[in-house]
Amino acid sequence: MAGAALLAAPAWAAEGRFGSALDAEAVAARAPHRAEYNARPISGECWARLRGAGSFNILIAHEPKSSATHWELYTYARKGDLSLYMPGCQPAEIRSGAVVTDDKWHHLAFTATDDRVRLFVDGKQVADQGVRRGDKPARTVPGPLAVGALSEGGIGCKGLIDEVRISRGLRKFAAPPPDPPAADEQTLALWRFDEGPAARQFADASRNGNDAKAFFSGSPPQDPFERSESAFVGILPPPGDLPALRRLLAQARQSLKLARRADDAEVRDALLIDWDEQHWHLSNRLSGREKLPGPSEQALDAQALVRAEDGDPLGVVLRRAGALVEHLRSMRGGPDLRDAEADLAALRAAADRTPLDRPDARKGLFLAACEVRRRAAMANPLLDFDSILFIARGVYNGSRAWGQRGTNDRQGQHFQTQYFGFNAIPGGGLYVVRDFKTRPVLVDLLRDAVVQAGPRADSPDRLVGRKLTGGAVLSPDLSCDGRTVVFSWTGNTRPNCYEWTRETTWSLFRIRADGTGLVQLTDGPWDDFDGCFLPAPPGGGDGRIAFISQRRGGYIRCFGGLEVPQHSLHSMTADGGDILPLSYFETGEWQPSVDNHGMIVYTRWDYVDRENCLGSNFWICMPDGRNPRAPHGNYPYPWHTWPDNARRDGRMGRPYTEMNIRAVPGSHKYVATAAPHHGEAFGSLVLLDLSGPDDHFMAQVRRITPYVPFPESEQPARLQYPYGTAWPLSEDFYLCNYWENLYLLDRYGNLELLCENSLVFDKRTNWTMRLIDPIPLRPRAAPPVVPCGTNRGAGARAEGPPATISVMNVYESDQPWPEGTSIRYLRVLQDIPKSNPQMNEPKNMGYHWENTPRVPLGIVPVETDGSAYFEAPVERELIFQALDENHMAVQTMRSVTYVHRGEQMTCLGCHESPTRSPVRPAGPPQALRRAPSKLRPEVGPVEPITFYRLVQPVFQKTCQPCHQDKRKGPQDMSFAKLEPYVFYFSGGMRGSVTIPVHGGTRSIPGRVGARASRMGKALLTPAHRAAVGKDDYRRVVLWLDANAPRLGAFYDEDRQVRGELVWPRLDVDPANPQGLERAPEAP
Repeated sequence: MAGAALLAAPAWAAEGRFGSALDAEAVAARAPHRAEYNARPISGECWARLRGAGSFNILIAHEPKSSATHWELYTYARKGDLSLYMPGCQPAEIRSGAVVTDDKWHHLAFTATDDRVRLFVDGKQVADQGVRRGDKPARTVPGPLAVGALSEGGIGCKGLIDEVRISRGLRKFAAPPPDPPAADEQTLALWRFDEGPAARQFADASRNGNDAKAFFSGSPPQDPFERSESAFVGILPPPGDLPALRRLLAQARQSLKLARRADDAEVRDALLIDWDEQHWHLSNRLSGREKLPGPSEQALDAQALVRAEDGDPLGVVLRRAGALVEHLRSMRGGPDLRDAEADLAALRAAADRTPLDRPDARKGLFLAACEVRRRAAMANPLLDFDSILFIARGVYNGSRAWGQRGTNDRQGQHFQTQYFGFNAIPGGGLYVVRDFKTRPVLVDLLRDAVVQAGPRADSPDRLVGRKLTGGAVLSPDLSCDGRTVVFSWTGNTRPNCYEWTRETTWSLFRIRADGTGLVQLTDGPWDDFDGCFLPAPPGGGDGRIAFISQRRGGYIRCFGGLEVPQHSLHSMTADGGDILPLSYFETGEWQPSVDNHGMIVYTRWDYVDRENCLGSNFWICMPDGRNPRAPHGNYPYPWHTWPDNARRDGRMGRPYTEMNIRAVPGSHKYVATAAPHHGEAFGSLVLLDLSGPDDHFMAQVRRITPYVPFPESEQPARLQYPYGTAWPLSEDFYLCNYWENLYLLDRYGNLELLCENSLVFDKRTNWTMRLIDPIPLRPRAAPPVVPCGTNRGAGARAEGPPATISVMNVYESDQPWPEGTSIRYLRVLQDIPKSNPQMNEPKNMGYHWENTPRVPLGIVPVETDGSAYFEAPVERELIFQALDENHMAVQTMRSVTYVHRGEQMTCLGCHESPTRSPVRPAGPPQALRRAPSKLRPEVGPVEPITFYRLVQPVFQKTCQPCHQDKRKGPQDMSFAKLEPYVFYFSGGMRGSVTIPVHGGTRSIPGRVGARASRMGKALLTPAHRAAVGKDDYRRVVLWLDANAPRLGAFYDEDRQVRGELVWPRLDVDPANPQGLERAPEAP
């Protein structure tokens, strides 16, 4: 299964409408920028034969989307109708409703002036829309004109495109042209695409001669075994000269008579190549070509840095090797390293007498020092195993072999799309490397394995009796007894297809560590991956397996043009049965592992009412899914963006995303990868210590690899990054991935090759594949078992108690409450996941396009001591709000939680400090001295909030007539016109965390909802108290506190605008809208 197919140059010309056409599924075309392509009036046209409407089909696009003068002719995702997008105009999007994705040739055209856009299909006008330029001067971001893809790549086109013509002025399109278009006086560009198969350039037949070049919007055809001959600073060194390296090492050995290991008489090629690369990087760092990304005090150990007094790489390696030897000697059971110490002393003496102007001699000493360092490193008592489990895997455009190249979401270069089965390159596999300390030997665990059984249901025999040949492997985990491996496999052969079937997605499997007993655990048209063994119960038997799955449904809110489902925590029995959600979260969760306390630690993408690049850090929960918390990193500054905010974006200079989180054995600390949001889960390695206070920056973080910048916060996103998937042996030593290979890394910066990529791929480096997820193949101490605190699944008890929530003291908070605050009630809102895949569809769910619908489930009383106790809604996202005597929210959440059946959730306070002891109460909380309260609906029956159903009748009946009569207040109380009168939290793309007023990462007591809005403050005046009835007042306050949404579901907009009740499609039960469990009736 190791081989990855060589991607041959495709024939991207096909039979066109006239002559040949561009096959946009294989390649796109891009022509240099010309300002006249933006001039108005302008006409554009092409012939196209489009094969599908699953995603956007980009026909012609000028300049990147970030340009205010960008325009693109395309078909709309899932609908397939011809559309034009111009972000510098209002409206920005013109849709025709004319579907053209029927695999037939159509002539498609548009005309645009400063105030009108028209669309044409086969000579028929299908759209006529008035437009206006934005109020601000248009900011042009120059960029090429592309055919078959966006200018910046990414979204492409599924079909054929022919005869693309851009013209000055307004052409007439009265009928489908019977002949190819001519290059006349009006023509600014004309590409016919008649050059034939595999052409690299397409002639422009206009007088401008602006020829277009082929480019790959998706995955370029690249020989995976070839690399650029150029060097790229910090990324790819120049090719090494093996004979020269061997000669230099031999000379150094001979001159110093260094000790040699009897079983390692000859250094293998891979080690020499690796040491040569290390020499190159150290030279770059000493010279400043690779700059230190952060303050030196953020380093876990200053030895990992370079110093001016080191002089050259030889000085660095001698210093670090000395630190390693001293550390190993101090360890319990430390090795006898007298030979290594003597050799290092000889090398230091030789270094002192060899001047820096003899680089070859010093490089030979450097290689000899690396050899001595390796002997010491392999004697580490923590390496008390001889085999390592790992996988080989790749994602398109994830290689450094051709330099750092921009990537895109569609290829899997986004932390959400990287784990879609169809985005994995076929090839690689599940392996064990033995004898890694000396002469590594590779074992392919799947080579002879045959699937013996399928899942309990859902096509159990699909793969039974077959080998898992081809396809790709993901995310292995090893049971604590060292006997069983769980992993994911997909047989997909259709890269980046974005179609979810059993063949294109990940399924979970189990296999014994000796390569026998292969069993399929899950199957279905969704991705199941990141399997993680949970501690087995006392008394024997198998524990459950946690994993990540898309099977709950729902989509990410911030993707346009791609169908990107959410995936979240689940668990199942060891044989694949009793599958249960552990999480009811709405976006992405990844990479569960079990820490030293028996808890699940994982990454979650948390952007409820916040910028969509926030909240991709450390989360922790019970193994049954209870009590999900974010004790670190979820709330960077600024917390708010009111005018008195003085803080900048606190993510810059700290990990943007933390992935591959694992507990350090015998420690309270964790290892993680500081990774990008827009990219794969690689970057720089860090050590997390959550025992101290979180300053929302770097107080809890130390850099294990301080010489590698954090992706996206210290270097650009959408590139390739070096380190990942660390397995800690201690706080000081780690197995990890570094680019293509597996290594032993230590806190001092010493890096020792354990298994090279070429060992997997028949003695050749496959640059598109990484060796990742190293796990020592041996038993390890099992974490403690945390008792189950839920009542569901196969073990549910009929007599179990219903779920409840208790709050000890709502005033216990890490932020001050407004003076004189008295909390009387808690409100429980349900947050609704997105049920359709396209961003801002329907348009304007609220005052920001990523706002989510809310269902008010009810309120409960808060006692005078701040305590509350009530029946809990289960299996849905919940937001709690603390209400004052006016039923206005004083504090809310910009995150969510959820409760499982039978769970007894307990909260200490409302955003209490995790490091401060609470005030000791005088006695038991008052609320716990009684039965749990029942959620009481605030206004009418429980149903989703919509502007048109909840508050528009109030405004039309009571407010607007009075305002118009007195000529005061808002005269137009339509949703759009009320924006200045409400307060809402926005979402938005990267950078919107700092937008005035509506940004930030947390809620501030007293500065939320109705209390913070002009409308809410007006409602408290005597005049409005007298004019607005109690029920109407409560309706308006509820709407304001719920983030002022427009719609209550992600579909049937027209019905909602008419005031009809439309229930969301996910996580609601109209028969039990509050989602409450009830205790069994007494007999």
